[in-house]
Amino acid sequence: MMLFTVLLALFLTLLPLVDDCRAQPACVTEACHSGFQDKTAMHPEGKGCADCHLEVADDHGAGGKKPVLLEDMCASCHEDVFRHRIMHSPVTNTSCRLCHNPHGDMGKKLLPDTYSTELFINYDENAYKLCFSCHKRDLLMFPDTSYSTGFRNGIHNLHYLHVNKPNRGRSCKLCHGIHGAEQEKLMADAVSFGDWRMPVAFRKTESGGSCAPGCHQPRQYDRNARGEVGQGQAAPNENKKEGGAS
Repeated sequence: MMLFTVLLALFLTLLPLVDDCRAQPACVTEACHSGFQDKTAMHPEGKGCADCHLEVADDHGAGGKKPVLLEDMCASCHEDVFRHRIMHSPVTNTSCRLCHNPHGDMGKKLLPDTYSTELFINYDENAYKLCFSCHKRDLLMFPDTSYSTGFRNGIHNLHYLHVNKPNRGRSCKLCHGIHGAEQEKLMADAVSFGDWRMPVAFRKTESGGSCAPGCHQPRQYDRNARGEVGQGQAAPNENKKEGGAS
């Protein structure tokens, strides 16, 4: 019994040392990797250099042996991100670093501070700067377009309509699954508002789609349409004759 007590006390005493080893504080110094010191968002507590880098404890001074970061190591902790039926292309290509800095960054969730994690924001090009590193700015800039986006009714840009609402602009993540989704176009099944899960109920069609979310009445859109978006129905199709067959 005495031996067990002594061993337990020794184990508890050494716990902080184990955490210190995992955190690898010696890696972040003025001489080595000093650029990580000014990051405001870091990987969660308890994750150290050795969790991702190979042989990090070895001496790998300048010009010497360097640790290797493997992209598939992200899935060992973030496996839920890779379970969606339809994936965002950076996730499909395991290019997490296109958006996230694994060591830390100035914004939330290891993101640059030019990306907003809020559901509602006033439109500002800088707030979408990260998205625009892959997506074209034209997607959100013009109220009318025939080419910038497929989310339009005729030429009326519905991305612009949602994002540019005064004081209540919808951010990308309000409707889309950022990493992936079960529906086409990365449309989310539902969006969380406190304890309520607001359904989105998106349905893709050959020339548009429809949604029946909790924020407005069911709507449809048609890229071949003319006129305004109808409540519960698409605006007239310029390729159809009134009252006739398509």
